[in-house]
Amino acid sequence: MPTGTNIILFGETGSGKSSIVNMLSANERVADISSGAKGCTFKSHPFDIDILGQPMTIWDTAGLDEGDAGSVSKSDAIIELYKLVRNLSDGVSLLMFVMRAPRIKSSVPQNWKFFQEIICQKKVPIVIAITGLEQEENMDQWWWDNKGTFQGYGISPVGFACITASRGKVHKRGGYVFDGEYEESQKKVRGLIRSTALVTPWRVPAAEWFKNIVYTTVEYESNGWCGSKEVRRDHTKEVAGEALQKLVGVYGMLDSDAAEMAGKMRSL
Repeated sequence: MPTGTNIILFGETGSGKSSIVNMLSANERVADISSGAKGCTFKSHPFDIDILGQPMTIWDTAGLDEGDAGSVSKSDAIIELYKLVRNLSDGVSLLMFVMRAPRIKSSVPQNWKFFQEIICQKKVPIVIAITGLEQEENMDQWWWDNKGTFQGYGISPVGFACITASRGKVHKRGGYVFDGEYEESQKKVRGLIRSTALVTPWRVPAAEWFKNIVYTTVEYESNGWCGSKEVRRDHTKEVAGEALQKLVGVYGMLDSDAAEMAGKMRSL
């Protein structure tokens, strides 16, 4: 795999994304671990990590509408998505969905669909990592016992890793209670990434991507909308215009990029 391989981790706050980043960094703590939901934002943080001899960048993201503190506005979500995609000029090689066992929350299929279909338009392989399985006698068996439930939600990853992302408490005899399970989990996740990541990353023109993101994000957040097609179209263009103004005025988007994106939106 070439230098600049980008891997995006996504899932709810507290699912274990940051713990997996630390696990992949050869036992060096690089990511802050959240103890719970901290609001509803779409932020992303990059970590340069060597995985089995290959340099990669792991992006630890927060999902859309996470937590209990409200929701991020559509235009702000689009801005953060634009910033992420611009940072990934080398393209995306793999999506890793992280969730904590045992319960599949209602937001799980929504987040899965949002990243697979909207952000990466079904062009990037997606795998799943299930954390919190250190008490299981056979961690992998959890997936086979629950695979049908995931398929019922339309979740069909190209690979999986049932793991613990924690070493647990300090053992009386030295070390940690789950050292063995943790080391096994490290091998699983590293092997999963190396075997499924695209050799040639997926890239998309920013303007076309922006058009698709604006349109599908409005659709995604407007379930049950009763307005006419004309009203919906006007609303979509309003969201696009607000996002473009912020991108140019606050985040320094080039005027040429903004003009190209505005042209794409006029074709809606």
